[in-house]
Amino acid sequence: MVTNTSKPPSESHFRKQVLFLVVLLSGSFLLTTTIFWGYEFGQENVQNFGDVVWWWFVTSATVGYGDIVPYTTAGRIAGVVAIIIGLFGYTHVIGLILQFIQHKFSEEEQGRGSVKYTGHVVICEYTAFADELIQEIKEKQLFNNRELVIIGALVSRTPYREHSFIHGEPISPQVLQRANISKADTIFAFPNHRFSDPDTKTLHVVSRITELNSDASIFVELHNEKHPLLKELAGSITVLKSSEMLHNAIQHNHIDITNYLEAKE
Repeated sequence: MVTNTSKPPSESHFRKQVLFLVVLLSGSFLLTTTIFWGYEFGQENVQNFGDVVWWWFVTSATVGYGDIVPYTTAGRIAGVVAIIIGLFGYTHVIGLILQFIQHKFSEEEQGRGSVKYTGHVVICEYTAFADELIQEIKEKQLFNNRELVIIGALVSRTPYREHSFIHGEPISPQVLQRANISKADTIFAFPNHRFSDPDTKTLHVVSRITELNSDASIFVELHNEKHPLLKELAGSITVLKSSEMLHNAIQHNHIDITNYLEAKE
């Protein structure tokens, strides 16, 4: 389940609108029900305050069942006030609800939230090989249908709606925490080739990952499978050879991750 940890730019404005509508509708309720109770109590259908509350709801919502109607001038004025404020208030309430729902969908799509999964699979950085991996996981039904979380700064929106997406640099501890990396079971780290030395950057990412989770099975793509920094890293790390994955992808349409998983076992 994806939950929100970021605040939208307009949150304070949103809260002010909600507060304004609460005050407005509450004021309408207190004012109009007080008038209606004072001038209409005693008529056949107004025998208790519950009847007045019912009248306010159906009147302010412009439903108008007609079971309770005002007979006095003051009661009718109260009804007009309730209708006008109700039209303004309820339409804006519906608008805010739609705005909130839209924001939630947008937040999930743009990867601004966080996840609470455990035992999940995390892919750090969305690259061509990462996409091959996702396709292979789907077609071969790997990892027993566990939840898949994609972390990436190379794309601004989720590449797969069926999987959770966290936008940001995987080297950031905050981004890793939003992916709940400490509870992940399997982690894949792919290099960002925008950097001059992608292997070193990727191993730096892995070092951050192992600080938060030293028990997960970690797979890291490297051009140099004997990179000297590998010996500095703790935990269970398997090197994915870039040249070998490229060969497999060309020959078999996938990177053939099952070979690495079997070797891990």
